[in-house]
Amino acid sequence: MNKVTIFAVGAFIVTALSCQKEQTNVTENTTTEIPAGKSEAIPDGEILKNYAAEAQQLLGSQLKQKIAEGGPENALQFCNINAIPLTDSISKKYSVSIKRVSDKYRNPDNAANPAELAVITTYKAMLAAGKMPEGLLKDNHYYAPIVTNAMCLQCHGTPGKELAEKTHLKIKSLYPQDKATGYGVDELRGIFSIAINP
Repeated sequence: MNKVTIFAVGAFIVTALSCQKEQTNVTENTTTEIPAGKSEAIPDGEILKNYAAEAQQLLGSQLKQKIAEGGPENALQFCNINAIPLTDSISKKYSVSIKRVSDKYRNPDNAANPAELAVITTYKAMLAAGKMPEGLLKDNHYYAPIVTNAMCLQCHGTPGKELAEKTHLKIKSLYPQDKATGYGVDELRGIFSIAINP
């Protein structure tokens, strides 16, 4: 297994960024190069970690407000319309591409690609071995785990247990292709994937 360093930002798509954990160290696994035609330096892992944290804060604060106003169903409705545009606003601000992706996506637009699936597999193996994954900078991409906590299970837990029937019905109506339930605490929900734009 390659050496990786990680930060945990735990979450689920609905309250994705509101139930995230503290970030830790970042290590570069590859040399970061400046693309042809670019004069400015490519952001390092610490900077990219900060971009992910800003996306977390932006979406997380909105989701917490929506949950307080109308419960998980209200947050689901908000997230369905606004989660990707809010993340995109941070992408545009810093000229990078920030995505939240998963092998068990809620929205098909958040399906992980092969490189992201490889990182997800590595992170899952680390969690299974009792190690908390951290941020990884590789090939001009930065990856960070989204690890579940108890709050996440309101929308990503087991139907009939942590996931209320009313919430589950709302998920099915908004996300007919949903695969993002059945999680427990401290499981990998997905990852942040930040690509440095050419």
